[in-house]
Amino acid sequence: MKQREPIVAIATPYGESAIGVVRLSGLGVLEKVLPFVELKGKLKPRYAHFVKVLDTEGNPIDEGIMIYYQSPKSYTGEDMVELFLHGNPLILKKVVELFLQNGVRLAERGEFTKRAFLNGKMDLLQAEAVGDLISAKSELALKSALRQLRGDLSQLIVPLREKILNLCAFVEASIEFEEQDIPTLSEEEIKSQLEEIKTKIEELLATVRTGEFLRKGVNLAIVGKPNVGKSSLFNRLLGTQRAIVTDIPGTTRDFLQEPLNLEGIPINLIDTAGIRHSEDPVEKIGIERSIQKLNTAHLILFVVQAHEPPEEEDLYIYSLVKDKNHIVVLNKADLGFWEGHKKIFPSFVLVSAKDGSGIEELKATILSNLGASVGEGLYISLRHADLLQKSLGVIKLILEKNLKELSPEILMLYLREVQLYLEELLGAITTEELLGEIFSNFCIGK
Repeated sequence: MKQREPIVAIATPYGESAIGVVRLSGLGVLEKVLPFVELKGKLKPRYAHFVKVLDTEGNPIDEGIMIYYQSPKSYTGEDMVELFLHGNPLILKKVVELFLQNGVRLAERGEFTKRAFLNGKMDLLQAEAVGDLISAKSELALKSALRQLRGDLSQLIVPLREKILNLCAFVEASIEFEEQDIPTLSEEEIKSQLEEIKTKIEELLATVRTGEFLRKGVNLAIVGKPNVGKSSLFNRLLGTQRAIVTDIPGTTRDFLQEPLNLEGIPINLIDTAGIRHSEDPVEKIGIERSIQKLNTAHLILFVVQAHEPPEEEDLYIYSLVKDKNHIVVLNKADLGFWEGHKKIFPSFVLVSAKDGSGIEELKATILSNLGASVGEGLYISLRHADLLQKSLGVIKLILEKNLKELSPEILMLYLREVQLYLEELLGAITTEELLGEIFSNFCIGK
């Protein structure tokens, strides 16, 4: 395990709390800490010791628990010290400054986890999962991140890489020992193995959209003309009376947004001002903001009254949303249904925000529309998808060719390219730029 320069950071969120943690890691870190702590008895690695933390003059700053982790049995693989102190930001800041003044550097974002990766304590997929676990916005996101941290995703990728390495070995042997009688793989056997790898990669790629929604959430905007029941639908989906509802058109002057957890998918639900022609300067601002939200939403719920034909304003709004990802919601079904809607809208969901009918169907349609395959599975990120897509492209290129007409040297180049993409996915091949991009999204102290 490589020991790098010592670093320090507060490892708990800023603010008052019962306990705050100061974490240190790196070469000679224990020697940096011991002059400023008073403890009784002999220090044992991985044991909790009661200590008093002292300043440079020997005056007490705080008292708490210290644990020393000796390399390689630590999170980073380096020597580590964690101080569990009272969670007053002034105390924690003072302790960090104490070490900064005595030869310890402030940690960068995600540097502890980066060092854990560089020291082989986890692969890059597991390191990314640490960030996902911290920022998870739903129970489903937590479970997915925890599975990736355990190595479940790595256990799916590593066998694919091993199969490619195995194919490379056979092809390389056929090149090196062309004149000798050694076992080789037939074209059918090579393509059969590549088909298996292709299928596994396609299964993983099918999860990327859900993965991005779990990590970043979904912007879902409710739009329509005034008084079609947008705010009532907003309240019904939330299960609470968040938006003001009246019979007066234009009640909602600005957008409202609230978090909604839909089967584990974190959704930012947005109730917009009714879109119509208006001379009211305040309402006009609200309408402009509605159109902005409409243009940035992942999914739009376009609300029309079920019991009446669409008016000119409805059709205008429909022209704005029909080429975007949208669901037509025919609201106020408790008042009846106008059959002409079937000729205007290719598909729709019939609901009543008043009595709740059709709401469960609408929720199911939202999940289906988002492509959200809900379940306690593994959901890859855009970085994973990019490398898997590149791997898949090369594999498809090989499968399209007649291998009898393809020289072993060219086939080897193709296979090596797939291997490199998979190794980059696992972190066997990395660049400082890539690591900087990944770990810069972490909090300082992790």
